[in-house]
Amino acid sequence: TAVTRFCASMSSATSARVAYSAGVRAPGGARRSFRATRIVSRAVAEDESSSSAVYQPAVAPEQPSGADVNAAAKKRLLAVAAASGRGLDATPAQKTAASSLIAELIAANPNPEPATSPTIDGDWELVYSDTFLFRSSPFFWAVGSMMGDTADFFYQAHSHQTGIFGGGVGRVVQTVDTKGGRLISDCVVKASVGIPLLGFSPVFAGYGSVITAGRCAAKDGTRLAVTAETTTVRQDDANVLPQLNFLNGTTVPVEDVMKQVGGGEAGPEVYLDTFYLDDEMRISKLEDGSVFVYQRC
Repeated sequence: TAVTRFCASMSSATSARVAYSAGVRAPGGARRSFRATRIVSRAVAEDESSSSAVYQPAVAPEQPSGADVNAAAKKRLLAVAAASGRGLDATPAQKTAASSLIAELIAANPNPEPATSPTIDGDWELVYSDTFLFRSSPFFWAVGSMMGDTADFFYQAHSHQTGIFGGGVGRVVQTVDTKGGRLISDCVVKASVGIPLLGFSPVFAGYGSVITAGRCAAKDGTRLAVTAETTTVRQDDANVLPQLNFLNGTTVPVEDVMKQVGGGEAGPEVYLDTFYLDDEMRISKLEDGSVFVYQRC
């Protein structure tokens, strides 16, 4: 029978091993049976190893956390901002990329009520906008509110005036203090004066800060109501001749002027809505949808 033959084979293999260890050459049939046994044993071992590999449970890849996803999106957004001059020179493709990243971050906002969170307080530097950078100042929010549909013309004219002959907007910082009810905008502006018919090089250039301060209060979880009170000009360029520095330290009572123009008891109340806030970045919008991305200083 098969069992009898298998037992005989195993006996022959055993005899072969004994004979080999004793230095005696085993008969040919025993040697062949010994080799066959080793081949079968090796095949069984390989099959068991293969089976254990096949049936080993798969380990799911670790998913990135929400903080990691936001960090990656913020990094890409900052790269677009840097490559596009804070959005001022953004190409259509860069604008699309920035808009997509902003929407991604807003959807993953870790702070459900940014306007009432203490995290919103502090100094924030403007790193990207889809509108004129100087519109980060509440002075221009108030002017836009009063001018209505004609505000865009005013913004264009102001941008042209500050941009000719190498002028423009430098660092823009917004300070929020909800406990004290204050919001302050510090916008560095480089102003130049030239004679167009003689070329585009300025005959005079200097830079300084335009600082607008106002009241602020949270209206709800996302909205700050702001009223601009004063605007101060501060001359920062030490190379400017004293005779040309006559505006340094000048403070304009913006709210009083706007009350006279508008006929109200107070200056116009404008709104800043914040839709993303963490310890490093803030994304806010004006009432017309203009976007401002700030990074904590």
